Amino acid sequence: MAVLNAKKTEKNLKKKGFIEAINKSPDYIRLELYDQRGKLILATKLSHNGQDLNDYLIKQMSVQCKLNKEEFKNLALCPLSQEAYFAILTEQGLI
Repeated sequence: MAVLNAKKTEKNLKKKGFIEAINKSPDYIRLELYDQRGKLILATKLSHNGQDLNDYLIKQMSVQCKLNKEEFKNLALCPLSQEAYFAILTEQGLI
């Protein structure tokens, strides 16, 4: 069973270009990813409670980020660069 640290995941996603949404929620942190033109590409959510991300949450976030589970873990742990991530999204026709 894989587990990711929520705070570290949030920090690393922000390094990859995600920004915290302007519209705040009391239940979760919404991270959004925009292209170079300022168009919203996708968004994912993290709980405010800061608990570790279990397999279920990792899978949900990977779907929201348009990656498979292993790719998302690489994105969250930093082996997958922002450039490589944008290349995957471009290949999928999202950018």
